[in-house]
Amino acid sequence: MKLNIKTACTTFVVALGIFIIIRVMATALGGEEGRLTKTIHKAKRLAERENIVGLRDFISADYSDELGNDRRSLLFIAKNFFDEYRNILILIDALKIAIDEKKAVADIEATVYWQEKTSQNINYDTAKVKASFKKEENRWKLIELRFFEEEKKNLFHPMIG
Repeated sequence: MKLNIKTACTTFVVALGIFIIIRVMATALGGEEGRLTKTIHKAKRLAERENIVGLRDFISADYSDELGNDRRSLLFIAKNFFDEYRNILILIDALKIAIDEKKAVADIEATVYWQEKTSQNINYDTAKVKASFKKEENRWKLIELRFFEEEKKNLFHPMIG
């Protein structure tokens, strides 16, 4: 019995070590595209957790968009959304990245689910977004967001929860 437990533990440790090595190599071999993909997914998780302080670190101080928002107003919009809604889930349906030196553009198609704080209904919406990034201090930071309208948009479509 002791031999089986010892063998199982050794096998687990070796498998864990191999898994860690594979993850490190995948990140290293992914290059800048891999780093930007990882950055986008980290920001997505922070939004789902309603972590406005964490999101701030992913937005450049130079942020501006066609609607006149800067970094401060974008964070204010996000805070208001988090104050009004809960149980946010973002599913990235498609992600295409183009990198040019210290700038990058990501075309993102996503479906966002949420609930109003006072309701049990689940709402969702789909979005096509073009996110522009620049490299600051060896990290990718958001400098612009552009939203594209779709013909068959499910704007704030309620689902029974």
